[in-house]
Amino acid sequence: MAVSMVQESSSSISRYTYHVFLSFRGTDTRKNFTDHLYMALVHTGIHTFRDDDEIERGENIRDEIERALHESKMSIIIFSKNYASSTWCLNELVKIMEHRKFSKHIVLPIFYDVNPSQVKKQTGSFAEAFARHEESFKYEMDMVQRWRTALREVADLGGMLLEDRHESQFIQDIIKQVQSKLHRTALYVPPYLVGIDAFVARINWWLRDGSNKVGIATICGIGGIGKTTIAKLVYNQNFQRFESYSFLADVRETTQERNGLVQLQRQLISDILKGKANKIYNSDDGITKIKETICHRRVLLVLDDVDDLEKVTEIIGVQIPFHPGSKIIVTSRHRCLLSDLFIRQMFDLEESSNYGDLCKVFEVKELAFNESLQLFNWYAFGQNNPIESYMDCARSIVQHCGGLPLALQVLGSSLSGKSINVWRSALEKLKAIPHSKIQKILRISYDSLQDDHDKNLFLDIACVFIGKDRDYTTKILDGCDYYTVIGIENLINRSLLVVSERNKLMMHQMIRDMGRNIVCQESFDLGKRSRLWHKDAFDALREKIGTKTIKCLTIDLQRLLEEKYGKTATNHSKNSFHMSNEVHIETDAFTKMQRLKLLQLDYVKLKGDYRDFPRSLIWLCWHGFPQEYLPRDLNISGLVVLEMRNSSLKHVWNDTKYFLPNLKILNLSHSHGLLKILNLSGLHNLERLMLKDCIKLIEVDQSIAEIKTLVVLNLKGCKSLRKLPKTIGSLESLEELILSGCSTFNDAPRDLQNMNSLKVLNLDGTAIYESNSWLSWLSLKRSKELGFFWASLPCSLVKLSLEGCRLSDDVMAVDLSYLPSLKSLNLSRNPIRSLPESIIHLTNLDELLLICCKELQWLPKLPMSGLHVITSQPLYRISSLPRLLNLRRCIVFGCEKLTEVEGVFKLEPVENFEVEKIKSLFNMDLIGSIKLKIYNYLTDTKMVATTQIFRDGDITSCFVSGNEVPILFQSRSKGSKISLSLPQNPGEKVCWLKLCIVYSLVSDEIFDHLPWVQITNETKKLTWFYFSSFIGIPETNSNTILWLIHWPVMDYQLENGDLVSCKLSTFGLNVREFGVTCVSETKVMCEDDPPQYSQENEDIWREIELKVNEEFLKLGSSGNIKVQIYNDLEEPKTIASPKVFYDCGIISMYDINGFPKGWYNHHAVGNKVSFVVARSPGQRIGYLNLGVILLDEDDKIFDFLSRIEIVNKTKDTKWIYYKNFIGIPKAKNKIFWFSFWRFMGELKEGDQVSCTVFSDLYVKEFVIDLVYEPDDDLQPECNSAYQHLQGNTMYSCWLFLLFVRFLFKSQRTLYRIQSLDKLE
Repeated sequence: MAVSMVQESSSSISRYTYHVFLSFRGTDTRKNFTDHLYMALVHTGIHTFRDDDEIERGENIRDEIERALHESKMSIIIFSKNYASSTWCLNELVKIMEHRKFSKHIVLPIFYDVNPSQVKKQTGSFAEAFARHEESFKYEMDMVQRWRTALREVADLGGMLLEDRHESQFIQDIIKQVQSKLHRTALYVPPYLVGIDAFVARINWWLRDGSNKVGIATICGIGGIGKTTIAKLVYNQNFQRFESYSFLADVRETTQERNGLVQLQRQLISDILKGKANKIYNSDDGITKIKETICHRRVLLVLDDVDDLEKVTEIIGVQIPFHPGSKIIVTSRHRCLLSDLFIRQMFDLEESSNYGDLCKVFEVKELAFNESLQLFNWYAFGQNNPIESYMDCARSIVQHCGGLPLALQVLGSSLSGKSINVWRSALEKLKAIPHSKIQKILRISYDSLQDDHDKNLFLDIACVFIGKDRDYTTKILDGCDYYTVIGIENLINRSLLVVSERNKLMMHQMIRDMGRNIVCQESFDLGKRSRLWHKDAFDALREKIGTKTIKCLTIDLQRLLEEKYGKTATNHSKNSFHMSNEVHIETDAFTKMQRLKLLQLDYVKLKGDYRDFPRSLIWLCWHGFPQEYLPRDLNISGLVVLEMRNSSLKHVWNDTKYFLPNLKILNLSHSHGLLKILNLSGLHNLERLMLKDCIKLIEVDQSIAEIKTLVVLNLKGCKSLRKLPKTIGSLESLEELILSGCSTFNDAPRDLQNMNSLKVLNLDGTAIYESNSWLSWLSLKRSKELGFFWASLPCSLVKLSLEGCRLSDDVMAVDLSYLPSLKSLNLSRNPIRSLPESIIHLTNLDELLLICCKELQWLPKLPMSGLHVITSQPLYRISSLPRLLNLRRCIVFGCEKLTEVEGVFKLEPVENFEVEKIKSLFNMDLIGSIKLKIYNYLTDTKMVATTQIFRDGDITSCFVSGNEVPILFQSRSKGSKISLSLPQNPGEKVCWLKLCIVYSLVSDEIFDHLPWVQITNETKKLTWFYFSSFIGIPETNSNTILWLIHWPVMDYQLENGDLVSCKLSTFGLNVREFGVTCVSETKVMCEDDPPQYSQENEDIWREIELKVNEEFLKLGSSGNIKVQIYNDLEEPKTIASPKVFYDCGIISMYDINGFPKGWYNHHAVGNKVSFVVARSPGQRIGYLNLGVILLDEDDKIFDFLSRIEIVNKTKDTKWIYYKNFIGIPKAKNKIFWFSFWRFMGELKEGDQVSCTVFSDLYVKEFVIDLVYEPDDDLQPECNSAYQHLQGNTMYSCWLFLLFVRFLFKSQRTLYRIQSLDKLE
């Protein structure tokens, strides 16, 4: 099973299935007190039975509850006002009291909103209830008397009374009482736990994997994230599964105390021996005794708050002989605490040993906003929902906490019961001064850094570089004498820093505040602090109080003024300074800052000369620089990065050679007045020159050729640039040359082939096709069959973009094989009619973009990559679109004249065929001359033409007018599916299937779903799919079309007598009739044909699964289908294309489109499906496909994780799947949740199984499809391998269907959006 499912079984908890049986009146307390008590019991590790089936009670439920009662160690009975009105509750009470008489069953009465006297004497609401019972059961008064007796007996037991206590405290008292009666020792966990169920379930699964392997895991994360709470929760829920157990708390602090190590060792031995600890004389003696103690027992050991591996070895030593099945959990702020060397030493492993399965890392993430709000509300208000008048303040505080549970708990508790004015004041203070208690906890991570180097690096990043690119920051900080690469790794490992998927340096807001607060504590005097930012920086400059202590100063004056005066943001791209024109800062404010290295002066105007300006600068960022030239007296010779975007520069430096030997990045993008850059020869080490959107730039200086270190030259959008220097080819280190949008650029260099490092060349929208010099040069190259400038391209190119360059066939190269490294080629919006056949030699090509090539008619064979193994397998036939997607991204949308892709599909009019050839495929009586409208999925275009013959791989089809299946078809059936038995002619083999499908159009939904025909060998459980690249469109919804398909099946596993079914996907179509004819030929046999299986085939299918999984993860944001996703682990909501989510091995997805008809064999209205596993000789259940219709009845806040529970009632086994993602339908609309589970024989014939969906959303419908696969243990040995291959095929087939469908939809949607953008 997938690792996110928590498996429970009766054998796992001693001789009891449950610790506690809960009895309660559902309508009174189910959704409040009982639910809170139940969750508190579970979080404490007390396995509790709670009956959730109030509706349609029957004998099965009665038996199940009675069995649960007898398998529980104690019962908790919650008496509420209406308890006695339920005959079910009273009968259950009688059973409990009877069970108590004849066993050691413990009963604990809870008097919720009644007192024991009312229960014992049946007064108040109990008297009213019994009056009704005596009337209803006047002929069964003995039963009524049993109820009364049971109530008197249970009231005499005493129990616990709520009275005037808070419910939360009352529940904690109940927990302590239960633990005492069960003789359990559990650790305290906070009363309110939100958003950790799924995380705990993952760890529980690891702990309960049932293996005899020793394992060690780290629970890591930033301070205050909840690591210790989770460790306690996991410990409480699992310690009784082990022979011995120990939780060593506060290892870091305890080891700093005198005799702390010995104290921890003594506790460990005492816990393992259950109080029988021997005296320990020193830590070495302790290590010896620990090894002797744990080697004979399966132990659970938790080491909490470990900051150094040496502490672990000092406590328990190395080469520890753990008993098989033992588990060790370590909580730490150090993400990479468990090093390779430590693992080998600890478990005495060889250097070559594979310890990947032995070691796990569970990283705790911040709570989502809704979870944070819920947790805060519990601490601040004692309930889930805040008081209305406090809502805005509560949300602001929660936003500030950034999902950190410690901050939410501390702030919520401190504000509980306070007035709204106190809340507002606290919020303002929090923005200015971090909360001391929270900062103290967070600062532990900072103090644990090894040296001042890492501490200073952390402070610089916290004050300046959050949100900036990691590589960009590394270059700057390397110039400040940091060892930045290793330093950043150390910060990441200490959970102080995170690098995002886009390579940005990110930091939790409270971690950032902690770092900045450390700087603020350096001195009350601003001028004596090492780093200044925002308003403090502005005040220090205005008051001229800076000193040599300041190493870093950053200010964005425009943002500062906007915050102060609330004015509308200025459009930076227009270089507007109307907000900062009034504010001038004098240059002498910097006179004393001679150690300043990092300076940001965005939109600041300086007055005065620059003779005393700091000369130690490494980074100068000055967006909106107001002058036309750099001042002559500005000495910035030590700069590593100069960034002056949106500046007023015209020439950078005025005919003066600036010598900047250390400069690596020069960014002058969006400087709309920049005309040219002169004298670049002084920039000996420049690596990146960014001149994007410098719309008046007319030339780049010849001296650029002297910069041998240049890696990136970005000139995108420089509309006035006509050419580059002829010497550009001497830039041997250049990797990226971006000229996109340089609309007047018409003279590309001819010696690009010398640039052996060039990987990216973007020439989109340039005018190189109009170049007279190129036309003359072109004529010289004709003899070599090379057109345009192709011969000048370096063989190192990985990405080449020539979109919108008006390329024609005349200037296309014949031989492209000299670009062997090319991975991406963009020729969109060019009037080409074909591509050269040599494109097949571009074996690394992953992306080929040919969007809106209006004249494109033919494509040669394309190179195969990505998923090509799928299309080549005889067990699984697919067609044009999947084959074209072999390139991962081969887009031909808008190519309305495209009629053939060699080896993939071909479209041609019937007139081009010889009559005899057509007769061999189709009935000529059906082929007419009436014109039909055809939609092409590949190009997203429509055409009107006479009958066209489509060749998709080896399948041939056509669309013709008609309204019924001709009589010549042997099998006919109404609807979208037909079944038939193959002819039983021993000497013949079925070679072709001829299909005729009569359909009409129901809706435009067909254009969003690829139509496919499915053939299934029901006897052998094999399936083949044909995705059509075309569909005929009837003129009106009442008209019909015949779809004729000629499908070769010679290589398929179809034998005489096999039961075969055919069906058509019906999205947007109404299939009226289906016809099939089998065409057989004489079978020539030389010897018995064994199954076509080899180990190679199994490897291929394994590769298919890997490839499809890889491709699914790349379906990100390229579509625009409005599916709203609630991500329980990260942001609360995102809008994205339908995605496939992987939760620890279970595959699931959300879509706005419904279930394929006929795919699911168990169906129920509501959230629960029950079924009995049917008998299927020689097979077992391999997969469960689940489909759920979710409906949003109102705008909900998601209070708990959605989950699916599958229960095998026969074996009393449960699997729980907590869903970290949930699709959110639009109000009153539906969304479809598809889930795909892998089983490995856990469900057997005759098992009674129930599946239940729990969600905040309304579950309207639930369907399940059982997918069987051959059971290798029951198959003959010679066939088992082949049958196993079939099982893999089913899985890969299902994955690939999803992949093709969503990749097509997302790419087409993106194309349509881009087309609209270009029209605008």
